[in-house]
Amino acid sequence: MLRWLKVDLHIHTVLSSCAELSMGPKDIVHKAVSEGLDMIAITDHNAADNVAAVIGAARNWPLTVIAGMEVSTKEEAHVLCLFEDVDRVMRFQEFIQAGLPEGVNDESFFGPQIICDENEHVLGKCEKLLAFSTRHPFDSVAAKARELGGIVIPAHIDRKSCSLLKAFGFVPQNAAIDALEIQEVKNLETLQMEHIKNSGYPIVTDSDAHDVDRIGSRYTYIYAAEASFVELKAALKGDGGRRISVREPAQEVLEATLYERNDE
Repeated sequence: MLRWLKVDLHIHTVLSSCAELSMGPKDIVHKAVSEGLDMIAITDHNAADNVAAVIGAARNWPLTVIAGMEVSTKEEAHVLCLFEDVDRVMRFQEFIQAGLPEGVNDESFFGPQIICDENEHVLGKCEKLLAFSTRHPFDSVAAKARELGGIVIPAHIDRKSCSLLKAFGFVPQNAAIDALEIQEVKNLETLQMEHIKNSGYPIVTDSDAHDVDRIGSRYTYIYAAEASFVELKAALKGDGGRRISVREPAQEVLEATLYERNDE
């Protein structure tokens, strides 16, 4: 049976140097559950070393954790890449990090990049320059994610920096894109967002949480059989009655009903 599920597909951990130390696996899971989220995705910058830890921390909680990463492409566009399991995202990490600039993270300037286990014990620190863009262009990043069966979602497309729209000046048509993420739903109603509304891609919104209080501050609803990667992928495609909405389900159903009546 299909039902509405609440998801936040853009959450960082202490592995992202820009994230607060509150973003440990257990704290992320507890906050997500308290916000009524059914599914989250862990999307650190150019890395996925803490994905398994958050999945482990959620093991006994009613929360699905999707393996993911937020990639900074050669064009300085941020892209969410989501995968069915840890093995796939770690294979993707090998590809992405092969394109990172050489050098060691300056923790005093950028902040620490902490790798931890599900109990929030520190296992080490990533010394790579995760805060920098890779040498991989968007097309190559999207193609590699698709090769591994992943979902590709250009992040915060309505932002004035680090977005695909800022990088290209337009939304590519017929690209390897499964959805577009916006920060503010109200931006869909503004004139400058018309090309996003008319792109044909599904729209999602997420918290982009870097501190624990932001988790669940923005979210998307999916109409699906369960909280899983496979069902999310089907909802983005609109398969079998599945769908997504950035509005409350009651409002989305009302608007759909009015549309159907007007179309008769």
